[in-house]
Amino acid sequence: MVTLQHLLAQVPIAVHVSGDLPDVAVDNIAFDSRQVTPGTCFVALVGNNQDGHRFIPDAVSRGAVAVVGSRVGLAPGVPYVQVEDTRPALAFLSAALYDFPARKLTVIGVTGTDGKTTTSSLIYAILRQAGYKAGMVSTVSALIGDEVVDTGFHVTTPEAPDIQRYLHLMVQAGLTHVVLESTSHGLAQHRVTGCEFDIGVVTNITHEHLDYHGSYAAYRESKGRLFTSLAETAVKPRGNPRLAVLNRDDQAYEYLHSITRVAQTTYSLAGEADLCARQARYGPDGVSFVAAGPGFEQPVHSRLIGAFNVSNCLA
Repeated sequence: MVTLQHLLAQVPIAVHVSGDLPDVAVDNIAFDSRQVTPGTCFVALVGNNQDGHRFIPDAVSRGAVAVVGSRVGLAPGVPYVQVEDTRPALAFLSAALYDFPARKLTVIGVTGTDGKTTTSSLIYAILRQAGYKAGMVSTVSALIGDEVVDTGFHVTTPEAPDIQRYLHLMVQAGLTHVVLESTSHGLAQHRVTGCEFDIGVVTNITHEHLDYHGSYAAYRESKGRLFTSLAETAVKPRGNPRLAVLNRDDQAYEYLHSITRVAQTTYSLAGEADLCARQARYGPDGVSFVAAGPGFEQPVHSRLIGAFNVSNCLA
């Protein structure tokens, strides 16, 4: 259990507190008033259909000890902290509550329009086969050691409090690496803010989710947040790989290449990249191809994907 003052001191955003701030103890962060229990700090999110500020009275009645919002002049009867945007506030407060668990892990983020869950699962399998203590959070489930946790969403990245709780459980379980599937909504809505990414991987970026993002450029920009964040990751005891893995064949390559300020490695089917897949064959028993790069070639079959020597690609 930590205090509200301690949490606010850890978040890299501007806050304004009305009056004196009592040193109240906080043991939970919630954005849904129905999930508030005594000791909770309630964060009022503003969405397309609902304004969380409307539910502040309900949160307080359920035991909220503090409220974080973006509206001016509110007096909910408990300490009120005003911020410009409650979404990054929710993410950073959730990370701070668990003592920033991502800083104790090597975090691999996977984004793109197609194949995110498949790619995340492949990376997770490779890490496990290579002997790393790895976990994974996807839109389907969270894998924490030998435990499978149903995320309950199946559409997009879970919200920040859940993400940070999963990462905390991974640290407690002794894991060292995590693969985190990062959707455009998860990036744009700060659900993965505070996850301290070390490696970013993109599959492709096509015209998708334009009903939410409004344009391809905005959709592409949301994906790009994963790669710009690599340069901002805190220094970690295990070191900082700071690597972007980019699809050289994708239409978004030039954009991602231009905004990324860390080391990059590329992959391709066409041949102009650091790692190329040649002679790809698809059959009922799986996928096979020849992985080729500067100075090496290696046959790969999906049944043996865990034995593939990824160090050749990243040297």
